[in-house]
Amino acid sequence: MPSKSFLLFYLDESINAVESFLNDLPERFADNTDPKCALGSAIIAGFELIATIGGRLTVFQTVLPDIGNGSLTSREDPNLRAAKEVTNMSAASDFYKNLALKCTERMIAVDLFVLGDSYVDLSTV
Repeated sequence: MPSKSFLLFYLDESINAVESFLNDLPERFADNTDPKCALGSAIIAGFELIATIGGRLTVFQTVLPDIGNGSLTSREDPNLRAAKEVTNMSAASDFYKNLALKCTERMIAVDLFVLGDSYVDLSTV
């Protein structure tokens, strides 16, 4: 994990711990029936870690960000899924747009991979 001035560990010395952590992730969250997502706060934390050097953040998103900075509420109307006119293609807030502008000022790219079958509000995120 990078810090503003150093690395907390060397990967080659801690590869077993990292592999163990990654293997345990599915089990740690298997019983989570109420997923919450703090996407905005997570991107801000990553931004602050690499703001002085630039870089890339890779985000895997599966649910609507519903807590913390940039939290959203669902605007999906299941009755209008097949409607000819889409009403919610504009952003619900400028939070993610402003965050993207801050990232580009510091030469930080954010790769967003949206997975899952629930509403995520891509027009805002």
